[in-house]
Amino acid sequence: MNGRSERLSRLLTIRRLTEELDRTALAAALASVAEVETAVGRQESSITEAKAAARAALSGGDRIAGLMAEVQSEIAERNRVQLGVLLRVRAAEVGPAMEKFLESRREHEQVNQLIENARVARRLEEDHKSQAAADDWFLSRRTREME
Repeated sequence: MNGRSERLSRLLTIRRLTEELDRTALAAALASVAEVETAVGRQESSITEAKAAARAALSGGDRIAGLMAEVQSEIAERNRVQLGVLLRVRAAEVGPAMEKFLESRREHEQVNQLIENARVARRLEEDHKSQAAADDWFLSRRTREME
């Protein structure tokens, strides 16, 4: 392997590692969004359950249990609002992470293509040298036969 090939090989390794790091960062950003979405869903369920419990308690005449359920509903609503803000922040991080991953993926593919082009060029050069050697041999043989 010549110096250029070694440099391209090292560059390919770096690009592959960069792509994997960016893929991992994108996966983490997506998982973070999913985590917050799940938490928002749980808070929405808590709100629905607390409101139903408050109605049931108030219709049953238990004012204290009704007030407690209403407080739980309000707390869950505040949590849901705060999680909504967090969700928007984390969702905004997904786009740049996706762009960075796609860019590193493109660079990795470009280096792969450079290496493949170098291999093809090297093969063509070897084939050309081999053909030239065969032509020279044939010409020298023919020249000897004509003498």
